[in-house]
Amino acid sequence: MKKLCSIALVIAMSLTTAIVPYFNASAASISSSSYAEALKYSIWFYDANKCGKDVAVDNVFSWRGPCHTTDGSNVGADLTGGFHDCGDHIKFGITNGYAASILGWSLYEFRPAFDASGNTNKILSTLKYFTDYIMRCRVSSDKYYYHVGDPSDHDYWGPPEQQTGSRSTVRYMGAGQGAADVCGLYSAALSLMYLNYKSIDPSYAEKCLTHAKELYALGKKYPGVGNADHFYSSSDWRDDMAWAAMWLYAIEKDNSYLNDANSWVPSPATNWTICWNDMKLAVAAVGASLTGDSKYKDAISSNLSYWKNSVPTSNGGLKILDSWGTLRYTASECLLALVYYKLYKDESAKSFAKSQIDYILGNNPANMSYVIGFGSNYPKHPHHRAASGYVGWDQWKNPAKNVLIGALVGGPDSSDRYIDETDKYTCSEVGIDYNAGLVGALAGMVQFYGDIPTNTPTPVTPTPTNPQIKYGDLNNDNEINSIDYAYLKQYLLGMSTQNINLAAADVNLDGDINSIDFALVKKYLLGMINTLPYIN
Repeated sequence: MKKLCSIALVIAMSLTTAIVPYFNASAASISSSSYAEALKYSIWFYDANKCGKDVAVDNVFSWRGPCHTTDGSNVGADLTGGFHDCGDHIKFGITNGYAASILGWSLYEFRPAFDASGNTNKILSTLKYFTDYIMRCRVSSDKYYYHVGDPSDHDYWGPPEQQTGSRSTVRYMGAGQGAADVCGLYSAALSLMYLNYKSIDPSYAEKCLTHAKELYALGKKYPGVGNADHFYSSSDWRDDMAWAAMWLYAIEKDNSYLNDANSWVPSPATNWTICWNDMKLAVAAVGASLTGDSKYKDAISSNLSYWKNSVPTSNGGLKILDSWGTLRYTASECLLALVYYKLYKDESAKSFAKSQIDYILGNNPANMSYVIGFGSNYPKHPHHRAASGYVGWDQWKNPAKNVLIGALVGGPDSSDRYIDETDKYTCSEVGIDYNAGLVGALAGMVQFYGDIPTNTPTPVTPTPTNPQIKYGDLNNDNEINSIDYAYLKQYLLGMSTQNINLAAADVNLDGDINSIDFALVKKYLLGMINTLPYIN
């Protein structure tokens, strides 16, 4: 994971470590069909980082299963679900929110690419795993949890399924603990889920929008940046809240959101790129599309010019913005370039993205794909505990037992050399933030280079109310009464669940059975609500 990176740290690496050398072989051939395959794999990666009791559901990796199923129990909350950060098992709000919002934006911008390549169902399933977790972390309109995991998590090497014990460090955003950066990212992710899901399951989409507004209000009420120990040091919260404001403006056309965004990010220009710590250019891209204001176009144009002409370039043609996990930045810049091309038909932006994505996929001096599982030559030692499959530190540097398909590694250095060793995490680590920009960039490549057919949308499988379930009727007697209420209480107290239809207990269809369902059943019995399921 990205800590406060230092070029000096990379220079200090031992010169005796094994490296993938610079070859003078011909570059790998990338065809138009390559992008759709790589897009599929890049989405699959997220299955490897799932956390919670439902990890195995819709998971392409047989070596992943339920883990950390008691998260939040020490504070009386269900904080299970969500995604591990990188090769570790901490759940950081900053990267969960960033990844969820960038993935949602990617689907929103390049939906035809996902549909034509058959990747829509999978990306929606992944996004829903994110948004279910975000909403599950709600305690009240004034309190959301956003962090689970101790720094000592890094002392453990092994699969998450075998990491025992409770995780005592949890953090929330609310009174006295402002984390508006996370609020903004979470709000944007939920707004985007509303836009991407409203034609599939309107009730769930509306629930996402309600939470998006609530988190936005929470961020305004309690400004400041969240606490991620020393792993992620967010420099500001205003860009994240502006990102949230733009999407709420897109949905509701309420100028107060646009005014907020402009007050927080009056000038979106930067020579960096889109990442968990800088969302200004993402704000600019959406602002350009929604308003046509020239300041947004100018900011992106200036940034792309800087990347093309001033960012250091390796001999093989890779842009090197930073020495730690450089490919995450390159991938995000490609996403930005392709959104810019979509808006303004700037061929140089599209060509720039192609040159960098092709390098990532194998068109480089080492003929190596930096997306694991794509092609025949890719990294074998990702810094990732679940993929490694070893327990303890004796064999942790061995080649991974499991192929971490779709993971974007940190990448090579300025000499196009890649150190394929587990402990060289500046090169070999992977992360949910790394892959987010890659998914978007690959979707753009499919859309503009993939020769996709028109009018071939992928049928999406919704998750609506099951008509065969009588929600609230836990004992299947076709009635909802005090007996069902007692059964639900029994379940929540951890008592026997024999003969209880738990599918009927999730009366608000949020994927969880908790005190909210208990309260709703009580309201139904008291005549305060008329129907179950009840979705607010």
